[in-house]
Amino acid sequence: FISRGDTQEFADLNKLAKRFLHGGNSNVNGDSSSLPSKAYIEEVVQELQKGEGECPICLEAFEDAVLTPCAHRLCRECILSSWQSPSAGLCPVCRKSMTKQDLITAPTNSRFQVDVEKNWVESSKISFLLQELESLRSSGAKSIVFSQWTAFLDLLEIPLSRHGISFTRLDGTLNLQQRERVIREFSEDKRILVLLMSLKAGGVGINLTAASNAFVMDPWWNPAVEEQAVMRIHRIGQTKSVSIKRFIVKGTVEERMEAVQARKQRMISGALTDQEFRTARLEELKMLFS
Repeated sequence: FISRGDTQEFADLNKLAKRFLHGGNSNVNGDSSSLPSKAYIEEVVQELQKGEGECPICLEAFEDAVLTPCAHRLCRECILSSWQSPSAGLCPVCRKSMTKQDLITAPTNSRFQVDVEKNWVESSKISFLLQELESLRSSGAKSIVFSQWTAFLDLLEIPLSRHGISFTRLDGTLNLQQRERVIREFSEDKRILVLLMSLKAGGVGINLTAASNAFVMDPWWNPAVEEQAVMRIHRIGQTKSVSIKRFIVKGTVEERMEAVQARKQRMISGALTDQEFRTARLEELKMLFS
């Protein structure tokens, strides 16, 4: 994967655009006809600037996005799971061949333009999380805090630092080597009690049995994503009792998300008829926004 230094370099979206337009990746078929068009690159850059777009595989907003050498943007987990080999495969969009090392972590602009730490106000959800973590501190038990929003993980770093709770973080901005280092440090360093993790990054095949507590800070509409992430704690080698807690704020859309999850669970188990399945998506949207 591209290194963190390269990620910082391509945070300049103009440099990133030139890389694709000039055929900067030699592993894509060499003729100029295989290069993405200037109009398409401009569209990709605009989406990156605005934080827009959705993965063409899962049809969800990007959380752990990568760019292929052919300039297609997908969730890291989606493209890797579409390959038959763990190290190489085809672009699901245009069928060009590539390797895992060709994928570029998609740059993201900072979502915060104000001094968040200076203007910090603690929410009830974060206060409750801190109480839970403080109660576990003396025992040395390790915890994983999941959120689908990397911006929320940014915010969580502030109270954890203020309370002197040592933590590390794993999200889609890290390459393979960096992910392995984070997991190793979390597993072996007794001082690090908390791992902040984006929900989709937690779905990748990793072992998190060093933790015995999981806190899911916000519900995902598809319960399988949550389940896949927290099951990383329940891997072979886990010898401790595991506690999993989900945070739902009463009277908010999160309660409706729970209802959507219940419906999705029925769909997964095959409890819905064909007609119910066809109308489920529309009903879910009505449920969320009515």
